[in-house]
Amino acid sequence: MIPAGLELVEVGSDRELLGRFSDLLLEITPPMSRTVEQMLATLVLDPTQLRIVAMLDGEPVGFATVGRIWALPIDDPTAWCELGVRAPFRGRGIGTALLAWSQRSAPTIGKSRIEVPCSSNRPEGIAFLTARGFAEYDRMAGVELDLAALTPPAVVLPDGVRLTSLDAEPELRTSAYAAAVEIFADLPDPEPVSAGTYEEWLLRDVETPDAPLDGYLLAVAGAEVIGYCRLLNEQRGRVVGHSMTGVRRAWRGRGVAKALKCAAIGWAIAHGAEGMSAENAVGNDAMRGINRALGFRPGPDFIELRSGPLT
Repeated sequence: MIPAGLELVEVGSDRELLGRFSDLLLEITPPMSRTVEQMLATLVLDPTQLRIVAMLDGEPVGFATVGRIWALPIDDPTAWCELGVRAPFRGRGIGTALLAWSQRSAPTIGKSRIEVPCSSNRPEGIAFLTARGFAEYDRMAGVELDLAALTPPAVVLPDGVRLTSLDAEPELRTSAYAAAVEIFADLPDPEPVSAGTYEEWLLRDVETPDAPLDGYLLAVAGAEVIGYCRLLNEQRGRVVGHSMTGVRRAWRGRGVAKALKCAAIGWAIAHGAEGMSAENAVGNDAMRGINRALGFRPGPDFIELRSGPLT
């Protein structure tokens, strides 16, 4: 039963509502928290996305969003759907109302099923979805690194390779995009993903708030970007997240990824972060081994659950 006094308020580009949405993300799902500026930026990339805040007697108690999955083709039938309810208000039908809104809204933006991210440390959320016909689609192994009193590790690069950033050398954008295209094509996802068009890549990975360009670390050989590590400020700067660490095929297995990871740890320490987070495909043994060697410890898995076709 839906509680009396519950109102689902569309957020749009209203800064006050986006602020409430951001606060809810930080409280309920910290790893997926985003600032107002970051959410406004994503509206440019995907103007079809929809967000709501659940208000109970005037108090914000939950959120939901549906939109495009950027790494998939624009006509892919799956909508990305995040939803959550504040702990004191769970078990009162609010999550059911948010999910129903998501299932109604996805077809209005041309999608016929939804995919919901969950954390393995929230088994009750997974049970909520599986009881409603969702099934696990993909799983990423989460890792975390406590930066307290940590000394930045040495960065050891192969001969002929140097480290820079898109902030220091913006002229490397085209080469960085070419690297991203190759790296995305090799990701061990359940279905092919891509870096998108150059314009989409710029909007999603380069010209975005909370992802400073000096944290877009590049490994360069000659004039070619051969690998990169993209860092994001998460949880309002308390945590640095790895959006991606990847190396072009011809340079894999030569220490480039480890050098980028070491540089990323140094960057996070220099910027005053308390910790770092990353997610690796369960079968990506090489990157998982690098993370273990650098002191990362297992964190909650990032699990994606998909619905059946929406009717």
